[in-house]
Amino acid sequence: MCWDKIKQLTDQHGYMSGIDRMSERVKETHEIFTPTDIVIDMLKNDVDSFAPQKTVLDPACGDGQFLVVAKWIKVLHFNMTEEEALKDLFGVDIMRDNVDLCKKRLGGGTIIMGDTLNPYAILPQQTEQEQMLMEDMFGDQTTLKRFMV
Repeated sequence: MCWDKIKQLTDQHGYMSGIDRMSERVKETHEIFTPTDIVIDMLKNDVDSFAPQKTVLDPACGDGQFLVVAKWIKVLHFNMTEEEALKDLFGVDIMRDNVDLCKKRLGGGTIIMGDTLNPYAILPQQTEQEQMLMEDMFGDQTTLKRFMV
């Protein structure tokens, strides 16, 4: 596995770029952003979890740091296309700017604004489609279990 290539591809879109990370925001949202090297160290010990058709769900995806590494593991280790890999990736975040940046960094995927701890909550700037997806994905505990494989 070429971890240096994964690091390079992950960092090319500017980790934590373009979003105001002021201390007040961090206090309000409890955002924690993980550097690329730490994400890679965490994920490289269980590469088979990212095999084709294995769902990856990040319930507090932020700017997509974990999902971007997962995407490149799927592409580079399992020879999936980017489009195939994106079908397996799901992310949720409570902040609109994080959701938009995550989608941009990934180049697509199912990334939605919502609160996984309270899937029926309606958040400012959340779209009606995102509200419906949150209810579909997380509102019913039996549905949630399919993501917890």
